[in-house]
Amino acid sequence: MERQWQNWKAADAEAAGTGRDIIGLYAQADGDAAAFGPQAEDELTAALRDALIALDARWAAGTKSAAAAIRRDNALVVTARASNAVRLASAGTADLFGVTPATGAAGRLFELLEAAGGGVTDALRARLRELRAPAVLAIGRLAEALSRPEAPVVFEWAAPASGRRAAELDPRLLQEMSAYIDAAETTSIFVPVRGRLTALNAAGRSFRLEGDDGRSYAGKLSGELRRRFLRSEAALPVLPAAAEALVERRTIYRASIDEETTVDVLTELDTDPGLDRHETLQSLRELRGRLDAALEQDGGYEQPLPVAAGDYAELADFAERLAGSNPLKGARLALRTADVAELQALLAEGRPIGRLAAADGFVHAAEDDGGDGYDEEPAARAARQRAAAERQKLAAAAYADSVKLAGRLANMIGDLEREMP
Repeated sequence: MERQWQNWKAADAEAAGTGRDIIGLYAQADGDAAAFGPQAEDELTAALRDALIALDARWAAGTKSAAAAIRRDNALVVTARASNAVRLASAGTADLFGVTPATGAAGRLFELLEAAGGGVTDALRARLRELRAPAVLAIGRLAEALSRPEAPVVFEWAAPASGRRAAELDPRLLQEMSAYIDAAETTSIFVPVRGRLTALNAAGRSFRLEGDDGRSYAGKLSGELRRRFLRSEAALPVLPAAAEALVERRTIYRASIDEETTVDVLTELDTDPGLDRHETLQSLRELRGRLDAALEQDGGYEQPLPVAAGDYAELADFAERLAGSNPLKGARLALRTADVAELQALLAEGRPIGRLAAADGFVHAAEDDGGDGYDEEPAARAARQRAAAERQKLAAAAYADSVKLAGRLANMIGDLEREMP
């Protein structure tokens, strides 16, 4: 059966007549099976265009994308199609020298595909290494698209001033070239991270995590985590949120472009991790040290304020955070519930330690001996003495509770130390 494209105008004549670069693709397939359906044609045209854009000498190194002028000058228009063939023309026309804006890139592309006819040789590898990474990857995608008919494909190129050139491309060698360009060596390490989750986009599969060690992790969610959040099996956390996570750091090396990239994948996430054991132990030790120093000062319960107002606020805040943390994780898992409950109870505002801390300034005023140059009224003196007596009782009770508090802190310090590796 005579193939339709054999009746088409010769490519070099069309190029000379229109002043455009002409690229033809002809699948040498047997029978009537269509090698280039509408979708395949669109994908092939896009792959050709991307390869020309990437091979344009004007695309400067270091830029992530081609300029609009480069994209415009390497656009292609379909001028003829058949079931097993397609012909395209450059959007731009030739100058006085018969050169279109796409001629240089089209020539470089033809030479690379012609070289691929000998397989992935050292010479082809050397030529690919001379190209920028976007060009190599674009050629790999084009080679894969050209191999889909699973039949030899004639790649024809004609320029207005330089005539016609053609190369027959073996699908097996095209696949070999595509596989070589796409080949990547991937290594992974799994990094446990504790820190703050600052960004999470389930739809976009992205995250950002700031580790307590000062390192940042950003990348993609694993498929399992994304499905978990999209299916509403877990509510999205309010950000920023304390988090424990496991991050897979993938290092991908492509030999064809001598490029190494690193991708972070969030594989496990817990935004209710409980208090960190090391940090909690350090806080307990510091608080216990201050409390012991206060208890030893001036001998027992006569110390006016066993727990200073500033220390009390810090202790009370710590006790509240500890009591409110997850009892099945972190520091709470190593601590006895009775110690945590008693710690919070001893530091309640209505208990002696809290009352004494809140009344600190007032009590000192009440203890003043009134010696400022005049005789104190009996009623005033009596009121002052009653206040001093009440304060002494409160101080004694606060001292006793402070001793209990020191004991609870010691228990918790011991429990955490035993759990440490």
